[in-house]
Amino acid sequence: MRRYLPRELRIKLYGDVAAFRRGGLTYRSIVEEVRRRHGLRISKSLISEWLRGVHNPYNGRRIPSVELLRPSEELAYVIGVVLGDGYVSKKRRVIKGYNHVRIGLEARDREFVEEFGRCLAEVLDRRPIKPKYRDDVGKYVVEVKSKTLYELLRKPIKLDRLKSCIEHCERCVAAFLRGFTHSEGKC
Repeated sequence: MRRYLPRELRIKLYGDVAAFRRGGLTYRSIVEEVRRRHGLRISKSLISEWLRGVHNPYNGRRIPSVELLRPSEELAYVIGVVLGDGYVSKKRRVIKGYNHVRIGLEARDREFVEEFGRCLAEVLDRRPIKPKYRDDVGKYVVEVKSKTLYELLRKPIKLDRLKSCIEHCERCVAAFLRGFTHSEGKC
C-alpha cells in the first residue's frame, strides 16, 4: 500500500512543478530537479496531471491546512464566537469527501449571525453567507463546511494553535473579545 506525502509538502511540490514548467523545463528535467531539491521522486504522469489541471493537492479545500490560515480580525472574531455560542461538529458516518464537518452559529440576533457569516466568508475567501431563519427553533443559523477551520477549532481546543491567530495584533485581540462577548450576550 502506497502512502501519501503530507499535504503541505505536496502543495509546495505543486508550486515548484508549475514554476519549473513555466521556466521551460521538460517533464524529465522537472523530475530530476524535484529529486535534487527535495530528495523525492515524483512520476511524470503526476506532473502531467498537475499541469493539465486533472489533479491538484488542494483536493477542493480553498485553504488546505491550518498553517496557511492567515491571522486576521475576522478569524479572531470567528474563534471568539465559536468558543462562546458557536459550534463545530463532525458527522459520525463519513461519506467520501470533505463535507462531513460543520462550523456554525444559531442565535436569535440576526445582526450577530450576519456578522459571523461575513467573517466566515472573509476567512474562507467565499461569497458572504446569509443567515437562514429556522422556524422550529426560532433562531437564525449560519453554517459552513470547512475541514481546515474544523481542524483549528475542534474540541478539545488547542490553545497553542489559537494563540498565534488571537494575539497577532491588538486589533485581533479586540476582535476575539468582541466575538466572545457577543456570543455570551453581554454586548
